[in-house]
Amino acid sequence: PRQQHLEFKDVVHLVGDLEDATIAAILATGATYAEIEQALKWMGGGREEPQVDSEGLTPTAEMVCDILLADPAYDEDTEE
Repeated sequence: PRQQHLEFKDVVHLVGDLEDATIAAILATGATYAEIEQALKWMGGGREEPQVDSEGLTPTAEMVCDILLADPAYDEDTEE
């Protein structure tokens, strides 16, 4: 997808129904759709052992990871 300004609903579609503040923080990073997807894929690699080396992540995608990891609701939704 081409780079575009994401809206609240776009971020919710990607990360799920999290706190408004979390969605707003992700929007504030200016992350693209692809960068948010990249962050989600990286985090899906098993957060029990967080990857210290975020090789391949853009700085913006790294910020998105940090925001998601700080949201307890995201943590609850993904741990099964």
